[in-house]
Amino acid sequence: MKWTLPPAVLLLAALLLAGCNEQAPRYALSSGEAGVFRSANPGRPIPLSDIKGMDERQLTATFGAPRFDRRDAATRTLRYHSDACTLFVYLTGDRAQFADALDPQMRPLPPDQCAGSVAAQKRNIG
Repeated sequence: MKWTLPPAVLLLAALLLAGCNEQAPRYALSSGEAGVFRSANPGRPIPLSDIKGMDERQLTATFGAPRFDRRDAATRTLRYHSDACTLFVYLTGDRAQFADALDPQMRPLPPDQCAGSVAAQKRNIG
């Protein structure tokens, strides 16, 4: 007795076996792309070294009131905005320790450019 399978069964078997080739999904929080900085009022870049060490009074004088203020244990995160970016300043104790920035598509930007535009627009952005 000779076994022959209909072509439809062979095709179905091939499709099922093709699905057995598992690949782990690739997830990333960022695309790895550099951000794009475009601002109607970019101001003058403020180096990260100038931001580090600022206290709350100096940050408010430079960037205005933060749009978001979050406390997690010993770290405080302040968020500021301009038309080009979002600036995050991280404080430990009462001093800024670090800052980073994202463009509107959540891609990383140099914080000095973003800080300059936030400072230049602190009275214009609501």
